[in-house]
Amino acid sequence: MELKAQWQAWAQKVAALSLRERVLILLTGLVLVGAIGVYGWLDAADTRLSQDRAALTAAQRDLEILDLENQGKQARLARDPNAQVREQLVRVDADLARLDAELKAQTVDLIPAREMPAVLEALLSRSANLHMLSLTSLKPEPLMAGEQKVNLFRHGIRLQLEGGYFDVYQYLKALEALPRHFYWQRFDYRVEEHPKAAVMMEIYTLSTSKEFIRG
Repeated sequence: MELKAQWQAWAQKVAALSLRERVLILLTGLVLVGAIGVYGWLDAADTRLSQDRAALTAAQRDLEILDLENQGKQARLARDPNAQVREQLVRVDADLARLDAELKAQTVDLIPAREMPAVLEALLSRSANLHMLSLTSLKPEPLMAGEQKVNLFRHGIRLQLEGGYFDVYQYLKALEALPRHFYWQRFDYRVEEHPKAAVMMEIYTLSTSKEFIRG
């Protein structure tokens, strides 16, 4: 009832106003309503602008991440996938070359395997009373186990002779006096019919080649 009374009182006051005052009040109300509408629109626009700015920032961040990922992929593509393998091969080749040089240094003063039969026969030809019964090449034996690209092989020869003690002694002395030496593996001296003796000896040299000695 009180609110209704207040409304009636306000309506009476408006009715008592002049036309000019009524127009001013109407315009003022319209301006207030318009201001409220404009304020609401500006507030909504500001909210949308803030959302757009946040979305733009997120999009820029995503773009930067994609760019970094792309740079990483380009770097991986530019990198040679076989570079590490090639480096390992270079190191292996260097190790093999060094090992080969070391092995050859160990055989520099030895009689080459291919020359051994000829050297033994040449020395034997100097003695008229010493005869060769047989000369057999032994199978080369690798000194390092496994399938090595570079290895050292032992090349042996089994030599059987027949002759007197003095003749055998001179032959052995000539062998030991050679400028290039070899290794003794086995020596067997037996007197079968005096003064003749049967001699069997095995000698060997070293080589990086596994080619069989042809006797």
